Amino acid sequence: MPINTKDYLAMTRRGLLVSAAAISAALMAGGASATAAQAEAVLTMHIEEQTSWVQNFNPFDLGGRRQSTMDFIYEPLVIFNPDDGGKPVFRLATDFKFSDDMTSITYTMRPDVKWSDGQPLTAADVKYTLDLMLKNPALDTAGVGETVASVEAPSPTEVVIHLKGVNSQFPESLADLAVVPEHIWKDVSDPVAFKNEKPVGSGPMTEIRRFTPQVYEQCRNPNYWDAASLHVDCLKLPQIAGNDQMLALLPEGTLDWIGSFLPEIDKTFVALDPEHNGYWQPPAETAAFQMNLKSSDEAKNEAFNDLNFRRAFSLAMDRTAMVDIASFGYPKVNLHASGLPPRFEAWRNPQAEGAKDEWMAFDVEKANKLLDEAGYAKGDDGMRKTKSGKPLAFTIIIPNGWTDWIDTAQIAAEGLRAAGINASVATPEYEQWQKQLLEGSFDVAFQSRADGSTPFRGYYQSMSTAFAGRITTAPSRYSNPKLDALFDAYRKVTTDEEHKKLFNDIQIIVADDLPMVPIFNGPTWFQYSTKRFTGWVTDKEPVMNPENHDNNRMRLVHLLRLKPVE
Repeated sequence: MPINTKDYLAMTRRGLLVSAAAISAALMAGGASATAAQAEAVLTMHIEEQTSWVQNFNPFDLGGRRQSTMDFIYEPLVIFNPDDGGKPVFRLATDFKFSDDMTSITYTMRPDVKWSDGQPLTAADVKYTLDLMLKNPALDTAGVGETVASVEAPSPTEVVIHLKGVNSQFPESLADLAVVPEHIWKDVSDPVAFKNEKPVGSGPMTEIRRFTPQVYEQCRNPNYWDAASLHVDCLKLPQIAGNDQMLALLPEGTLDWIGSFLPEIDKTFVALDPEHNGYWQPPAETAAFQMNLKSSDEAKNEAFNDLNFRRAFSLAMDRTAMVDIASFGYPKVNLHASGLPPRFEAWRNPQAEGAKDEWMAFDVEKANKLLDEAGYAKGDDGMRKTKSGKPLAFTIIIPNGWTDWIDTAQIAAEGLRAAGINASVATPEYEQWQKQLLEGSFDVAFQSRADGSTPFRGYYQSMSTAFAGRITTAPSRYSNPKLDALFDAYRKVTTDEEHKKLFNDIQIIVADDLPMVPIFNGPTWFQYSTKRFTGWVTDKEPVMNPENHDNNRMRLVHLLRLKPVE
């Protein structure tokens, strides 16, 4: 039987009261005095789960950096708001413009911006950062190596980026660029391993005032260019190991901005303080099982790269149970092999559905038949071998403490075993999970992808050869020349009509090849308290994605909306 999340959490919560008390004590201890804390506007937030904090603010270390690094320490050039038609929100840059032939783009930098140490931030820093990424692919978190030919900084406020070809989507992809200060990083001998414990940044919260394994404080940039819009003095980030520990901590009422799975949220959160506690969890990106298509294990590599095996895998998924039991009904089941999120309904191609979606049903009998016909014979133990006769067993990895995803994986493993596939579940720590995705040292992962203003970004970054294994949302290392050609063509055209025509073809290829197994569209994880701060984005004013997670650049704008209660 799959784990019953409600019973599991009820049992576990009692055992976490001591942990919650320890966290509560950590929130009140050390650092500034109680008097100083009262005078400051300190926002306590939860954005990631770890059993212990490691002081790492290297923006290029996707697997190890603290998730308060981007946006809050390193501000983007420009952000694009998907909830406002992709409208640009200019930050370090004030404008960008393509050349007439679309082969170069010029960014105009905001004048008189300073780094947190008081040094000027200029176009030279942008050029330095891009050159650093071009010279060292391990640092290329934005995929500039595939696109950028060279960079110039003809003046302190001008950056000219020469492209290898037309790329109409380049500005949105560059929203993930963390511009670093040349005067600091030029002396870093190993920028990949550099922990950057005392960062010099451009964002609103650059000063690491206190850092312990249990809690850290990230405070106001003394030279922030947009200080007039910033009404929060410090971010306080307590170490929380997982969803269960969060549940035990909630009654303390110490958290302001939360991004967590909270079962029966009206009872476990809102009812604790109905006057102040609220949430908004609209449908979000697609979550899917991703197999490591470049596995070093011959048996796994043989199975995962077989379309029949991937289809059988999909048929063994009880998506309804994963949503209703594991996730308390929050997500929305995705029954399309293309994996298109519901928010992009206008982009849907009916030719990528219909018969192509037959593999999305929960049908263990059909999965067994498909595997039998494909040559995956069962051994004496009832578990299948590959077509070449190799024993097959693999592990699905989920971050420790993510109870909803863990239970989803347990339900998946149960369905797979019913089809004779020897699957199990492992729960590494979140940071280790990320590293396994980036290193390719995993079998199967459950992962969601970050969408953009259109569905293109989510598909391109998770299924293109360019991003394969480079970011955590592309762990499968999928590579398809036909799909790459469509991605390339999409980036070269500029009209909505041309984009939609090409994306129709992209959906068909994805639905046919099933490179990942879509399960559901998870909700946006956003909970808040108005006890200490106002200005929260809600369903009454749905102007942006309200999440505080690392894949949402708009969280910076959300922070700047907040004001302490007077």
